[in-house]
Amino acid sequence: MERAMSFVTSLKIFFEYLISVFIWSIFNPYGLVQTVRQATGQCIAIGRACIKGVVYDDTVSFALPFEGTWKVVNGGIRKQTSHSWILVGQRYAYDFVVVDESGKTYQDSTEKPKDYFAFGRSIIAAEDGVVADVRDNIRDYFLAGKGWVDITTPDIRGNYVLIKHDTERYTLYAHLKVGSITVKKGETVVSGQKIGECGHSGHSSEPHLHFQLQDRADFYTAISLPVKFRNFERSKGNIKECVVSGFVERDYLVRNIDHCTSGIIETTEFIKPTGFDLIWNVFIVLLTLFGMFAIVARMIEFILDRL
Repeated sequence: MERAMSFVTSLKIFFEYLISVFIWSIFNPYGLVQTVRQATGQCIAIGRACIKGVVYDDTVSFALPFEGTWKVVNGGIRKQTSHSWILVGQRYAYDFVVVDESGKTYQDSTEKPKDYFAFGRSIIAAEDGVVADVRDNIRDYFLAGKGWVDITTPDIRGNYVLIKHDTERYTLYAHLKVGSITVKKGETVVSGQKIGECGHSGHSSEPHLHFQLQDRADFYTAISLPVKFRNFERSKGNIKECVVSGFVERDYLVRNIDHCTSGIIETTEFIKPTGFDLIWNVFIVLLTLFGMFAIVARMIEFILDRL
């Protein structure tokens, strides 16, 4: 019975999300523009990857972008755990939250952002770099935990910081708390430096950090890359591992540690977008032009990601 109720609740939240995104992408001018830019941008990105390839250096690693222990609720380097496998711009992205010992993400109410453990927690630079872009003027949505996202938001990323590490590596920190960002565009930052606080801005169903590594500054035409983290601990159930350099995935608790003298070292390969990805994204563009992108495409993406 409890499992059935959990499934019904999850389904309800999913459809609330679809409906609110549909309203945003059709009736919000910013939403319509972003929807078209994202759909067409992904076609450009895939075409670029198929023709020129994508540079991915497996030897480069990053610190986890926060202090303390967080949970990976979405993301991984495999299709089964991917944030959005079909959407190559977020294929290797992650969503992180903070949980208590019982696994809950909130203290008292599921509806108030301030009651979530992640809200207001410090977000740090994952590596040295230069701030390439910042936005810090979007409200934190007043409703959380229901699936509904802010249909008035001008940007799905909400408040964000984009850090350039080199010409082909940028890290994005999204959904930050309004007024919390401590860095400016053009500023040099170092790994571990506070850049802002976790918030509930943009398309966020509850306070969390969206983090990704991408191959260029433009969010819409960028391709996400696998993020190799360094010197961290990951745990799940009875499993607790010290990782010198490796990856995280959905359902793991993770935290930075000062130094891992001996532990796991992992490698992976970047999976290049295929012709199928291009065909899918062209289809998305066509749906966009007919005003049906959000509700239809998200449903198909949800199904395909679970095949």
